[in-house]
Amino acid sequence: MEQQAKYPYKSANMKKLTAIPTFISSLRIAVLPLFIYAFNSANIVPCLILLAFSAATDFFDGYLARKLRATSRFGTYYDATTDFTLVIGAFALFAIKGFYPIWLPLLIAASFAQFLITSHYVKKVYDPVGKYIGSALCIGIVLTLVFPEQSTYSFVQFAFVGFFLISLGSRVISLARSRH
Repeated sequence: MEQQAKYPYKSANMKKLTAIPTFISSLRIAVLPLFIYAFNSANIVPCLILLAFSAATDFFDGYLARKLRATSRFGTYYDATTDFTLVIGAFALFAIKGFYPIWLPLLIAASFAQFLITSHYVKKVYDPVGKYIGSALCIGIVLTLVFPEQSTYSFVQFAFVGFFLISLGSRVISLARSRH
């Protein structure tokens, strides 16, 4: 406390620094309308560049948060929310275009909801695939863009359903074990 009184600027500077990872995460939300525009204009290369940019921001926001010692519960959830906003937006667009059934973006939303709910109740959830679902879905977006054919759509659907079921099962088991 004495140090804070001596150096009041440190607290203000630290608050500014902690906003950097949040700003970087927010860039993924800004990518979604650009992605939709590029996709609707049949410009796949810009879509892929935007996805690569999103992946880079996903890496750097966490890296900077740890480096700046600015990690927080809010930051963790905000990061996941920005990831899923982009993913759900892309899959909703694909569903509107007829590539996927509408239940797929709804299942992706359910996956995010189960992450939020179980993470709220259990601090350490054993979920061997849950942390990879976002990456798998981003790969699914890339596959959809690069190989726009029914076999790709079927593969992505079945792969995600498998990931979702394994993740849900492991989270339910982890939640049940934590209650005992």
